[in-house]
Amino acid sequence: MKQSRFRARWRGGLSLATGMLFFFLIAPYAQATPLELIYNGVFNSQDALNLASQSPPTFFSSDTPFTIHAWFDTSSPNLAPPSPPAPPPFAGFRAYSPSLATIDVNGQTYAIENFTTNPTAGLTVAIFDRNSFNPGRYGIGILQQPPQDGAGIIADFSGASPDFTANSLVPTTYTGYNGVGYGSGVCLQGTGGNCQLNAVTPFVLHDSMNRTWALTLGNYEEVYPGGADAGTGTPGPLNQAQLVATPEPGASAIVGVGLMFLFAFARRRLS
Repeated sequence: MKQSRFRARWRGGLSLATGMLFFFLIAPYAQATPLELIYNGVFNSQDALNLASQSPPTFFSSDTPFTIHAWFDTSSPNLAPPSPPAPPPFAGFRAYSPSLATIDVNGQTYAIENFTTNPTAGLTVAIFDRNSFNPGRYGIGILQQPPQDGAGIIADFSGASPDFTANSLVPTTYTGYNGVGYGSGVCLQGTGGNCQLNAVTPFVLHDSMNRTWALTLGNYEEVYPGGADAGTGTPGPLNQAQLVATPEPGASAIVGVGLMFLFAFARRRLS
């Protein structure tokens, strides 16, 4: 009888702790879609990466591959301009501040400040569905100050597998690379596609030694009419993008803390 009560107490404590863990730690994520953007691209001699204290910038001397990883959650606030009052295409545009973003360049990994910590120069993950980005195609990349169309890198793809809409994002592989647009900052003179002068607002990066770097982008477009398969041939395998289903680092940490609480609670009930 004593042993039965012991087991009952253990099961009761475990059940209660499990319920608390779910409702307070896991349940908030059930309504969200945690995703990771993986974006491969190439910098050229119009882009620069150097210590923030260095002036003027040192531009890349040759084509330099890079990979961006950005973890975000669709339950986060959408930072894209609302539609309405913005023109209807913005209904298919989403911009999320990631919980963590990194970029790999020349074998070194840098952390990139996000919009939440740096609203002027911080990164958002920018996604356009086929109803908004050059209708019939898809856009994806990184962007500062989404309502003002700040500095960023946005690639243009013909296909997405599976198809999706901006208000229902899913893990997606993009195909049929049509090109990419780079921008240094918000437009200061002119409008839209007819901008004569852009601000230069570098992305703020930090290395493993906590030094601050500046990633300065140029203003240019690379166009491949008809859409070349990003995996083969010209322009090559470096122009790729995908959204991968993965827990955000922050979510994983919270669940980890919850599990620690669960076992501590169960042990206390047993003592």
